[in-house]
Amino acid sequence: MSTKKIQLPDFVIANLYTNQLVLGTDVQAQKNEIVAISETDSKTEAIITGSFPEKIVPTPIEIAKPKTKEPVLSDIDKQWYLGDNGKNIIVLIKEKGVTYINDKHLQFLSNILNACKLNLGDIALVNHSNYPLSYTELKERLKPKFILVFDLETKEINLPFTIPNFQVQSHDNCKFLFSSSLTKMDGESQESKIEKSKLWASLKNIFQL
Repeated sequence: MSTKKIQLPDFVIANLYTNQLVLGTDVQAQKNEIVAISETDSKTEAIITGSFPEKIVPTPIEIAKPKTKEPVLSDIDKQWYLGDNGKNIIVLIKEKGVTYINDKHLQFLSNILNACKLNLGDIALVNHSNYPLSYTELKERLKPKFILVFDLETKEINLPFTIPNFQVQSHDNCKFLFSSSLTKMDGESQESKIEKSKLWASLKNIFQL
C-alpha cells in the first residue's frame, strides 16, 4: 500500500525552533530596562511575551514544582494523528524518534488493516510518545468506537482498570484491544508468529470477521 507524503503541521515545525529567538538592537535596548530581579528575589521573574510593550513591568510569580507538559491541540488541526478516522478507530502506538510511525511498522500495520478490510482512511493513528493523551482526551477529540493499543498499559492512558493483552474489553461504549509492540510481532521468529496469531484471533472477534 502506498502512502502519501506527510506534510508536518506548523505547530510541529514551530516546536523545533522554540529556543532560537534573536534579539535585535531595538529590542535589546528595551531589555536593558528590566530590573535584575534574579539578584534580589529568586521567586520573581520578568516575563516578556508578544510584542514587547514600551515599559515592561516585572510580574512576580511563585516558583512551583514543574508539571508534566500536556500537548496543546487545536480543534481544527487534525495533523496530530495519521489517517482520516473514517470509522472512529484509534490505533495507539508508542514509538520514539518519529512523528507518527516508522516506515517498516507502517507497512506491517497496513497489512493488518487490509486483513481486517480497513485502511488508513478508517483509523486515527496516534503516537503516544509525542501526544500522551488520556482516554478521556482521546474520546473527546476522536469519538472512538474501537481502540487498538500496541505496547502501552491501561494506566498510561488513565484507564481505571487493567486488560490482559489480546483480550477484547468493552468500556464506555468502546471496545479495547491491547497488544504487544509492533516490533515484537513484525518478524518471522516463532515468538512473532505466536503473537500475530493471538492478535488475529482478537481482531476477528472485535471486527466480526
